[in-house]
Amino acid sequence: MSKLKACINILSSREKCIKPCIKSLWDHWNHKHDYPVYVYYFDDIYDSEEFQQEIRAETSENVYFRSIPYETPKHIPESELFYNRNDLWYSRTQFTIARKGYLHMCHFMTNFYKYPNTDFHEYDYVLSVDDESCFNKEVPYDFFEVMEARNEKVGAIKVVDQHVKTPHQGNFDTRVNLWNFIKVYLKHYDITPKSQWMKDLLQDPNADHNFHFFPSGDSYVFKMELFESVEWKQWMNAINKYGGIYKYRWGDNILNSLFVKIHCDYDIYDFKTVDEGYHDQGGLRHLQDYAPGVRDNSL
Repeated sequence: MSKLKACINILSSREKCIKPCIKSLWDHWNHKHDYPVYVYYFDDIYDSEEFQQEIRAETSENVYFRSIPYETPKHIPESELFYNRNDLWYSRTQFTIARKGYLHMCHFMTNFYKYPNTDFHEYDYVLSVDDESCFNKEVPYDFFEVMEARNEKVGAIKVVDQHVKTPHQGNFDTRVNLWNFIKVYLKHYDITPKSQWMKDLLQDPNADHNFHFFPSGDSYVFKMELFESVEWKQWMNAINKYGGIYKYRWGDNILNSLFVKIHCDYDIYDFKTVDEGYHDQGGLRHLQDYAPGVRDNSL
């Protein structure tokens, strides 16, 4: 067993997926390490002690369930929330109020460090996986030990290269005003971005379009000290104040990747866990596609 202080984070609302998700994590990787697994959820979806014990019986006693609070930011009017935008194809056709929980998810996944009723501050590393994902075969390495040995701060089990995977309309519709926000952010804090990609983009006359072509991580591994940095706190304060997650559905993966491009002199370490067939990020989606809504859907 590893002596590193590390944990696994799963924010879940897919009841049909969470059991096989944790079971595959245990069978193909965590049985060698027994890192604590924290299942965070909204409302009372996993409050049943019987349900929790069924999962522990098939995996480990080191699986914990925590209900976490959520609320729509009070400074954002209901009319400005993403699902009320009629000017975008994605919000009109793919994102009704029933998916409001997704906005709360993105908020949690970018603000999870020291979030109420969480335990992340007690650990040095965290791996986040989605509840509709599964591991398919034995992973031959320890994510956290690799991070420690390589002195990595940010890793991902997959890095998506948008030069290979061309952005689609859904990408454009969920990044509205994001590039403008970044330019204002850089100017306000007098920041010269660390990555050459962003430096070049600032000089690009077609930046509004080319901004969408950048590598982004998915299912991150973080060294927790990152979240104590002045730069991270400054970044998240600006995003939360602007309200881009709730108004424009800015995604957590994209925001995390952009932070690295702006503030870090290193890139996201790509474990290639998905590319090499160890992990399927949507492998359980056939059991339950969209997650159910949260209780404030009707507000």
